[in-house]
Amino acid sequence: MRLRLMWLLLVSFCLLAGPALAAEKPQEWEIINPTGVVKKPDVKPAKRLTSLAGKTVVLRWNGKHNGDNFLQRISELLAEKEPTAKIIKAWQTDPSLNKIAGNAGESKRIANALKEMGADIVIAAQCD
Repeated sequence: MRLRLMWLLLVSFCLLAGPALAAEKPQEWEIINPTGVVKKPDVKPAKRLTSLAGKTVVLRWNGKHNGDNFLQRISELLAEKEPTAKIIKAWQTDPSLNKIAGNAGESKRIANALKEMGADIVIAAQCD
């Protein structure tokens, strides 16, 4: 009797589990280049500035500890060195920029906001 019950349970399990096991897909693998060669993007770097005279310098802080203090000192030194440069402290102008982007969409929003400030150059500080 016990053997029959065990046999019945085993057959029931196989009948119930069979369709689920049959629907299982084989694992797919992605083959990567083991040489570590990276394709270079088709991007051209921005032209180098030879002077900051009359240029707009945007200072960007991502909200980490003391980054604003570092950029404050940079703004003081830039004002002494190049008095005709316009210095914009983005963390004061638009506080929504004072953060780590975290994703591509937010990164693009921050970059566009800095661009709209008329930046000829952006100096960013990460500081910790």
